[in-house]
Order: sequence, then C-alpha cells, then structure tokens
Amino acid sequence: MRGWAVLLLIVLCIAAISAPARAAHKPFYKSSIDDLAPGTWEAHFVWLRSDYFNYMGEVWWQVSVNGSGVVDILFLDLESFYSFRDGGPYRTLLSPLESVSSGSQYISQLTSDLPYFLILRNPGNTMVQANWTIFAEVDWRRWQGEPPGPTINLTWGQSSPLLGQGGSWETTFTKPETYIYHCEPHFDMTAILEVIQANATPSRVEVKIYGMGFHPEVLRVPVGTTVNWTNLDSMEHSVHLGILEGGFIMPERPWQLEWWWSLLVVPAAIGALLVFRRRRRKAEGTSKPALESRTEVWSRNKHK
Repeated sequence: MRGWAVLLLIVLCIAAISAPARAAHKPFYKSSIDDLAPGTWEAHFVWLRSDYFNYMGEVWWQVSVNGSGVVDILFLDLESFYSFRDGGPYRTLLSPLESVSSGSQYISQLTSDLPYFLILRNPGNTMVQANWTIFAEVDWRRWQGEPPGPTINLTWGQSSPLLGQGGSWETTFTKPETYIYHCEPHFDMTAILEVIQANATPSRVEVKIYGMGFHPEVLRVPVGTTVNWTNLDSMEHSVHLGILEGGFIMPERPWQLEWWWSLLVVPAAIGALLVFRRRRRKAEGTSKPALESRTEVWSRNKHK
C-alpha cells in the first residue's frame, strides 16, 4: 500500500512541475467578426514563424454565422492565395466547407516558413456577419523574450499613437515594402500590408478596426497609396508597422513535366523519329546502287 502512495506522490509532483509549461501554450491565436457583402470575401492569415513563437504543429478554426446566411470556408497556402486573389486557379489544403452556417476544421504538419490564409466568402445575396476564431498550438512567451530564440525578423517602422473609439491615423507609402503589423496592447491583432510597384492610380484606402481585428486584414496597394486606420471598437488600439525585409520569398519548386507539356513533347518526339527513319532509308537507298556498281566493277576486273 505504501508503494502505491509513493507512486501517486511522484505522479502528482510531475503534474505540478509540468502545469506551468502547459499553461504557457495558448491554443487561442486570434478571432474577430467579418461583415461580408454578397460576393465578397476576407482573408485572415496564420503565420507560424519561429521568430514570433514556438510552433507546436497544429492549427484549427471555427466559424459561425450570426442569424441567417452562409459562408464558404477555404484554407490556402501563400501561392494559392495569390492566385485566388488574382482570379486564377488555386488549390485548398483541406476540402473547402461551402455554403455553411457554421463549421470547424483542423490541420497539422504545416511549415513555419510562409503564412497560410483562412478565407471567408459570402456566396449568397444578403449581408452576412461571421464570427471566426483561429487556434494554434504555439508558445507565445517569445513575445516577452522567453524562451530565448531568433529575434523578430522585422525592421520596425512607423507607429500610431493609441487610438480611442472613433480615432484614426493615416500614412502614405512611397516605396514597395511588405509590412506585418499588430496592435501594441493586443498582440493577437495582426495584419499584412503589401505595397507594390504597379501601374495603378494611388488612392486612399480605409482599414477599419473592430471586433478585435483589422478589416481588411490582408491588403495589397500600389506605391503612393494613403492608408487610413479608424478604430470603431470601444477600447483603445494602435498600429505598429513592421517591415519584412525582402517580403515573402516563395521557395523554388523542383522542375516537373506538366501534363500539358506531354501534348507537345510526345508528338514532337514521334515526328523527329519518323524524319530520322525517312532520312536513314533515303541514305540507304542511295548507297545501295553505289555498292552494287563497285561490286560489278570488281567482278569484271577479276575475270580479266
């Protein structure tokens, strides 16, 4: 009986020691509310860089629509998101949830090199308000400098003051840069702003802060654009712009023979083979009489 008591004491000690470590892992990543007009979509990114925190390998999300209406839920990597945004073909990492009033999904074994994107799209004909929450098994202590790890790979740029309800702050972007920014009091409020060199007329773009989120959260604008942030929440928020040097760098993919190339390569190879055989037969046809002629001359000389 004494042995069981000792074993129970050991188990309780291990549990007590490991409790603080488990508590440091906060599954919550970020959440907000999207107001989606018919036919529109909004993107929310999950970036698992070890510069920010220790990634534990799991991400999941849940979405629900307030009142009536439905949404499409898609999860994309960076390359597919670029194609989706530009109206091209894209590939989801999970089977999309289409026209649902609520839904949840889970994915694991993602790399931390590039961001992933949760897309909420309104396929209907009425306004939709969607609540979403993203969870990730990460250790947020690196925001506070512990445990030690790589420094944040951002060059800190401009920052707004604290914005009260109704307060706004704006800045004009004069050169191409990629910004990963956040709210100083609320580190889970993050967003992406890409400033690109493009043949487009610069304009003024509005970003609304509400529901503990930036809307739109992922934005691409041409050089010369003025972006204005307005806080609609009852609590104070701020905008801290961090420059990601070099922007997002897509990894080089190994060369692959696309299926449509086979439609060109195979007929070309067959045609080259036929031409080669035709030339070979022609060469054999011209050389055979010459050989026969030489043989006939050799035979006459032999009988002289």
